[in-house]
Amino acid sequence: MIQNYSFSEHYKRFEPHETKCTYCEQDHMKSMNDCYFVPLFVEADRTNIVVYRSVKFSKILIGIPRCSSCKTIHEKSTSRSQLITGIAVVVVISLLVYNFMLLNAFVVVGGIFAMIFGGIYGSKKMTESFVVKHDIYTLEDGAERNEVVRDLIVAGWSFTQPSA
Repeated sequence: MIQNYSFSEHYKRFEPHETKCTYCEQDHMKSMNDCYFVPLFVEADRTNIVVYRSVKFSKILIGIPRCSSCKTIHEKSTSRSQLITGIAVVVVISLLVYNFMLLNAFVVVGGIFAMIFGGIYGSKKMTESFVVKHDIYTLEDGAERNEVVRDLIVAGWSFTQPSA
């Protein structure tokens, strides 16, 4: 069992007993719904045969204490950056399609894929910059600062889901 955490059978997650916000280090969380639950993965079994590959893994959710103010900042930053990059991607793709007759088809298709992947990456970076402007940690940085998460990472757990 993890110290200072209790396991919720109903939600299948570890809920913190600590209430001080990890992200701003000032306020306290008032509700468990304000927590950020970071998923951690560990590989249990891997099978690699010539024509067959599979991986079995375990997943746990660890609650990172977060106040309602930081939760609001994280949610607004994410939605704002997604809106901005979504509009930018649609505008640029529309311009590429509009100028299709002037451009090579390869350039148009390449530009569309570049805008989609650039929009996804740009949205993440924009969210980070919006959050940092409020002098709080991003979701990932706050999770990495948590002592329990760091101990699990050292023990072999990972933020990324294993794939075959």
